Parts: sequence; C-alpha cells; structure tokens
Amino acid sequence: MTRKAKGSGNSNTAEKTAKQLRSAPRPAIEQTLFRLRVRYVKQGRLAYLGHLEVIHSIERAIRRAGLPYAVSQGFSPHMRVGYTSALPVGTSSTCEWFDVFLTALVPGPEALERLVRASAPDLRPVQAGYVGVRDPALTALITRVGYRIDLSCGISLEELKASMAAVSELAEIPYERSGKQKVLDLAKTLGSWELEPAGEGAFHLVLHTRADNEGSLRPEILLARLDRELRGSTDAIASTGIQDLESIPVYRVERIYQRGVGEHGATVDPL
Repeated sequence: MTRKAKGSGNSNTAEKTAKQLRSAPRPAIEQTLFRLRVRYVKQGRLAYLGHLEVIHSIERAIRRAGLPYAVSQGFSPHMRVGYTSALPVGTSSTCEWFDVFLTALVPGPEALERLVRASAPDLRPVQAGYVGVRDPALTALITRVGYRIDLSCGISLEELKASMAAVSELAEIPYERSGKQKVLDLAKTLGSWELEPAGEGAFHLVLHTRADNEGSLRPEILLARLDRELRGSTDAIASTGIQDLESIPVYRVERIYQRGVGEHGATVDPL
C-alpha cells in the first residue's frame, strides 16, 4: 500500500489554484482617451456627397493627419468617431461636427492644422477643441438647427410670405421616400422662419428648427410643399434630395448652425 507524502495534497491544490489564476482572463486596463470635437464645412461639389461618403472621407483625413485615433473593441474594430445628423444630398453646411477619440493628447491647434492639410478644401475643418469623454453624443446634444435657403423666382415678396405663412401653419406634410409613406411633423420641428429680399427676384429664407432622436425638419420637403402652395397644387411629394420645383426654379440650401440648449433655455455651441 502506497501512502501519500505528508502535505502533498495541499501542494497539489495550491499548484492547481495557481494555474487557474494564471489562465483566468485579466480585467482590461481602462485606456486613457481624449475626445476631440471638430467643426467642418461641406461645400461646393462635395455638397453632393452622401453621408457614407462623407464618413469615409473624414476617416481617411484622420489617418492621413497621423492622429492617434482609438478603435472600438470586438471582432470588427473601427475608428471611434461620431457625427451629427446626415445632410440631404445637395445641401451645403458651414457647421458640421464630428467627435474623434484619441489615445494621446494632441494640442487642439496642432490637431486642427494636421486635419486641414489632410482634408479636401470643400470638406475642411475650421475649428477643433476637446470636450469631456463622457459628455453627451453630438446627436443627443444638438436640438436646434438653422438653415438658410437662397431662392430665385419671379414671385413678389408679399406672395412668397403669404404662401410660407400658410405652409408653416400646417401640422404635417406627407411625402414618399424610397417607396414608403412618411410624414414631416412640421408642428414639432419648425420653430420660426424669416424671409427677406436679396436682390431682384431673389430672397433669403431662414428656418429655425428643432431636432431630436425621433426626427428633424427636411428643408427640401418644406420647399416642395411651398412650391405646391404657390401653384395651388395638391401633387404628391417625393423625397429626392434635390427637388424639381416649378415656381422656384433656382434654390440653394445651407445649414448655418447646430446648437444645444443649456440649463436655462439658452442655446449653446457644441464646442
């Protein structure tokens, strides 16, 4: 009969425990991150880029700029970057924003300079600075959006104002998009508007709108409804990005501000 040496059981147990500890997954060390917020323009021919094309262009610029960007975890790591809501194709902007998470602190002016050199002129960054890593996402922060629409048409200011007033009193504007029936909630998304002359047969229409995660105002749908109001038409509206309007042959839409709302109701800039 073979006897175990005294204390060998404790030794085996201790060795087994040590092996388990060595093979157990270790808790990940939280990486120090820095959140760089950047304002950029979307102008000229690049106003006709789709949102996915804009995203790819910005990510290429971040890589070319040599910024130490962070990547997400999981089986398909990707650059940690967030954007404001997509612009309709053909709409330009002076106030688009993106947040990119960095693994090392690059001074704001230096990061901006690098990004400018790496970007197309019509998609160039114009402002950059750091915000809190745990601050709300841009899509949650921004609830006030402004648009300026330059109109050219053979209509008097009085007639245009009367038609715009009639449209603004509507609660909803039904339209079709990708074969599906949609509704623009005008009562919820349109705050106020201003219409001013800008030369012979030209006007500036400024829209002050509200946005949230459930939706925002689509200027091209409002313009299509204004066109039908001017013509006395009840034709159905289809969302095509750039509208073919009979009574407004030339127009250009530009996003001019995106802001949040502070604790006391005042609007605040994202940076």
